[in-house]
Amino acid sequence: MQIVYHLGAHGSDQGKLVRTLLRNREELWKQGIEIPAPSRYRGIFGEAINSLNGGEATAELQGVLRDLLIDNEHAERVILTQSPFLGIPQRAISSEGLYPRAPNRLPGLSNLFPDSVVEFHLAVVHPATQVIALMTQNKGDYHGIINGADPRRLRWAPSVRAMVASVPDREFVVWAQEDLAFTWPEVMRRMAGVTPDMPLVGDDVVLAELLSPEILHDLQANIDATPDLTIRARRNLVEQALSAAGTIAAMEGDVVLPGWTQELIDELSEIYAEDLDELAAISGVEFISA
Repeated sequence: MQIVYHLGAHGSDQGKLVRTLLRNREELWKQGIEIPAPSRYRGIFGEAINSLNGGEATAELQGVLRDLLIDNEHAERVILTQSPFLGIPQRAISSEGLYPRAPNRLPGLSNLFPDSVVEFHLAVVHPATQVIALMTQNKGDYHGIINGADPRRLRWAPSVRAMVASVPDREFVVWAQEDLAFTWPEVMRRMAGVTPDMPLVGDDVVLAELLSPEILHDLQANIDATPDLTIRARRNLVEQALSAAGTIAAMEGDVVLPGWTQELIDELSEIYAEDLDELAAISGVEFISA
């Protein structure tokens, strides 16, 4: 069996991906892909991990978890998603960087299904986006989220490298939230574990939030009219549509955080771009880039 843990991160609109896959639930079910509702297993994994005391789940415990999660007796792939997989918002940032406790959490998740193929999927986000999202989940308390950390140290590559090292026999799939206008179809199919050409409902979910119905309709018509469309060619059409709509500049948005100047935000954007390049080069990471 294949187990997919969708880790988040905070600020990546984690639920959108699973909600879109659930729109394809019937077709995915036929492929042996199960997507249980997160409410179905809320709090269960923490209790199960604590019971392991650092060891691996017994066959009996694995059976209990499978019965809890799976309705389809022929399920071959199970997609699980909860933001607490990485930890609570108040502990996402420290002087050590992003998610310093994650490397201690992932082995527990991995050990729940020691005999399965386990994948960890993670969307990384710009530091400003992340801090704003974390504040929203912490009653707007900036200092309770930033915990005295230097924003320039909010780098993903060191954090992901530590996660990979903590579960070296597991797969990691990573993408940038800001690239989803271009990579959404690939991200969605990679999480589902289906072929790149499998028809799925919801390929335009992200673009529908960025483009007017008229421009989106024209884009889809151009995509449908292009034979043997490659991923690169489709992304070029998307970029043309976003540029024509003036959306690319609008996607940058405004950032209002205590003490964050435009100069700092520009510096963080440069650091983030370097961070993504470093992420893509980490051994053991499958990076879906635009």
